[in-house]
Amino acid sequence: SEALIHGTGQRARIKGWPAAGKTGTSQNSRDAWFIGYTADFAAGVWVGRDDDQPMGGVTGGGLPARTWQDFMTAARAR
Repeated sequence: SEALIHGTGQRARIKGWPAAGKTGTSQNSRDAWFIGYTADFAAGVWVGRDDDQPMGGVTGGGLPARTWQDFMTAARAR
């Protein structure tokens, strides 16, 4: 998908494995997520706080996208 090639989801890209996904960040960075899929798997990663405080710069294209990439890479290897 364009988000993984040119957009905010570039950190989720897995070389040689087509995927699509969407990043998201709530107002004041209280929540951030990456939802993505390949031909074989679908997964979502949410990062947030349960005390309604901002996370200081965490965005969906950062930690959630990298976590999704790590998870999908491990799932592919199985």
